[in-house]
Amino acid sequence: MFSFLKLGVNFKNLPLFFQVLGISCCLMIIVAGYALAADLFREARIFLYTGLTGFLILSLLILATSNRNLKETGISQLFSLIFSFLFLPLFLAVPSWIILPSVDLTDIYLDMVSAFTTTGLPVFELELLSKPIHLWRALVAWFGGGLIWITAFVILLPANLGGFEVFSKKQQSSNSNRKLTLDERSVTLVKVSQKLVPAYTGLTFVLWGLLTVLGTDGYTSLIRALSVVSTSGISGPSNFDLDGAGLLGEIVIILFLFLAVSHHIINLLYKRIKLKKIIADTEIRLGLLIVFSVTALLSFMQLNQANLYTNSSDSLVNLIKLIWGNFFTAFSFITTNGYVSSFWNEPISSEDVTHISIVLIGLCLFGGGVATTAGGIKLLRISILFSAFYNETGKLLYPSSVAKKNKFTKSLDISIFMAWIFFMLFIVSLAVLTIILSMFGVLFEDSLLLIVSCLTTTGPLLQIVGIENFSIIELSIYSKIILVLTMILGRLEILVALSLIRFGIWRN
Repeated sequence: MFSFLKLGVNFKNLPLFFQVLGISCCLMIIVAGYALAADLFREARIFLYTGLTGFLILSLLILATSNRNLKETGISQLFSLIFSFLFLPLFLAVPSWIILPSVDLTDIYLDMVSAFTTTGLPVFELELLSKPIHLWRALVAWFGGGLIWITAFVILLPANLGGFEVFSKKQQSSNSNRKLTLDERSVTLVKVSQKLVPAYTGLTFVLWGLLTVLGTDGYTSLIRALSVVSTSGISGPSNFDLDGAGLLGEIVIILFLFLAVSHHIINLLYKRIKLKKIIADTEIRLGLLIVFSVTALLSFMQLNQANLYTNSSDSLVNLIKLIWGNFFTAFSFITTNGYVSSFWNEPISSEDVTHISIVLIGLCLFGGGVATTAGGIKLLRISILFSAFYNETGKLLYPSSVAKKNKFTKSLDISIFMAWIFFMLFIVSLAVLTIILSMFGVLFEDSLLLIVSCLTTTGPLLQIVGIENFSIIELSIYSKIILVLTMILGRLEILVALSLIRFGIWRN
């Protein structure tokens, strides 16, 4: 008993990469248990043996470093986070690679990176994968989303990255620029995990229970719950519109997707913030404004093309279904989840596909909230850039006006500068990566769609917009490497990568 307690204490002192490895082994044991209950004994043995092998390696590592202090600095934690998204999927891909011997390891690695970064890229056909593998992909995505949620407050917040650099009031705090010590970082990681992990897990179980009660079978509702909370958009063996939950299920999913619109939602669960402040939150108001605008635009366009009034008794019902399908789909894509409503009307002509593609790409680029599992540019940065546009327009209309100068104005100028820097870096990265991918034989339109999906972590965008010229498996190995790097870059954000490059140059 004493030895296990000692191993547990040493596990907390390990670098973040090895802690993530240990949790991944636990998830493999869970999938092995499901496969055993489903009488899939071969898959159960493979997941069990792979997880036990990981535990053995981790235990040997803990014993070998028991007399050493392995506490990480802030930059070391950033490197551990990058290594986790880059190298850990190789270990996560081992069970699927053994179960599917005819599939190349590169494709499975791409699929695991897609899941771990919560992108949900459709690499394989749904029929090719067994139920344990579908559950494994959803669990990996759920774990990756929780990891991002925790590291946003443990690593990115102290470093003023990941969207926190645009908070205008951070400059007023005298302690905001003080670097955390090694002990403080270790304690902060444990404290934040103890608060966020129960909430993250509890919300997943609540959503799982609600979807099951509303008519979805337990296995499918579990994958839906894991995918919604992590905004991965992984659908499992069947598409989302085949669920039995119907309209009530989609309403419940919308409520849980608000977690990806603003990180202040989680504070409401701990009663640290009032409901009035949640309603007045900038990210929520801007997100709803964009979603309502897109819903109205798509609804008017579809009403103009389709005749919903041929039967007067069903006209109102059809209109409500049309509006709800557009609203749910738009809300799902702005949170970079990518689920399509069962009431969504498929585009009639190729011209409609083009228009809808542009709208959905724009929603993915906007993204969700700061310190959430959503990707994209983030709503807070969009709001700050809109404030800058409003201020500059006011100067043009009233050139003789004199604005007041205070601490808030100065900090707002810094926030505008940081938001503009990230926006330009995002657009330049999108253009450069699209050009590079096109150089390896992919059509420019398809390259743009692939890069947007990976950079905004919205893989289901490919399924609704459609790439019919090829499948992702048929891409060259160099194209797949570009997609892997793009997904990691989109998940960690560009400023994080640039801060590490700056650190490397500074050391040299």
